[in-house]
Amino acid sequence: MGDKLRVAVVTEPTAWHRRGIIGALADDQVGDVAILDVTGETFGEVQAVVPDKVPNTYTDADAMYRDFAPDAVLITMEPWRMPEPIMQALDSGAHVFHEKPGYVDIEDYRAIYQLAQSRDRLLCIAYGSRKYPIVQEARRMVAEGMLGDLFALQGWFIADHERTWQSNPRKELNEAAGGWFFSKEKAGGGHLVILGCHYLDLFRYITGANFKSVAAMCKNVGGEAITADDAAMLTIEFDNGMLGSLNSGYYTSSAEYKSGRHNGIYLFGREGWLRFKPGGTLDEPLEWSSNDGVGGNAPLKSWVFNEKADENHGDVYEQMTSQFFRACRGEDVPPLEPEAGMWVNECISAAYTASDTGQVQPISIPSL
Repeated sequence: MGDKLRVAVVTEPTAWHRRGIIGALADDQVGDVAILDVTGETFGEVQAVVPDKVPNTYTDADAMYRDFAPDAVLITMEPWRMPEPIMQALDSGAHVFHEKPGYVDIEDYRAIYQLAQSRDRLLCIAYGSRKYPIVQEARRMVAEGMLGDLFALQGWFIADHERTWQSNPRKELNEAAGGWFFSKEKAGGGHLVILGCHYLDLFRYITGANFKSVAAMCKNVGGEAITADDAAMLTIEFDNGMLGSLNSGYYTSSAEYKSGRHNGIYLFGREGWLRFKPGGTLDEPLEWSSNDGVGGNAPLKSWVFNEKADENHGDVYEQMTSQFFRACRGEDVPPLEPEAGMWVNECISAAYTASDTGQVQPISIPSL
């Protein structure tokens, strides 16, 4: 496809990661742009980010798809409102890149996944951590067998407890004021849905294994007046026989969260191990040990990486949306396959059921 893409953004004032979604419109592969916001309140944001691309503004979805006919649609909204816009975009024949999670009821996302597959449309969810060089290297090492048969992994993604305080002036974070972020009904869950999902995706991406079953406990341990969990502990069985665990919660101060010192992934195999923090910087290396080949002559190795995915092409979000656009043009593979979001969302849904019932839950994705 030689022509530039016609790209629409579907959003609203309380949507998460709006800056990243709108910023993607500045990509050179994007030609005409449109913004759909029923409130009209975000039109100015788009015009400020891409002043050289005068956006077509819409408050009515039917009018936007009829008159603008986008090739690709970028969607970020409150989760409980996301399924219908995603389905409408796919129905129109557009490729879709959306913020997580994309649903509250898992049946809605199953329908989204099946529609994307039946229409042969791209369906990419914003799991940007895949783009970090340290993640890419960990994946290569596993794929080349440097750790041998995989035995177990563990991950811990710890964010700021202050975010859950209901005195927060940001409306989307204050449930009593109608905010969605900590509402089970509007967000579908807590930390696991918004942040822990990234590590669940990395578990699959790095190891090449799919989820098989999960046991979990998901609770509000901090005592704030929220209906979503602020802590989740998962024990996962994978289809290659490996076991894994994830600690996903809001526990620290904001300063500690920004330090990143409480986040990381540890992977064990028959021939060695590795540990790293996704997004690791010069102060946070990938450490590993391998008995495979020449690796056995040096028991402990440590490699450091730049923070950005590619210093010449922006951060991980920009890298992901740019690859999405190339895939829409038939010039690259998509940054994520539709199965990626489906597997993670099925795991999260099963984890909540496991927590509610006290029983291990199987995990699978819909057949096509």
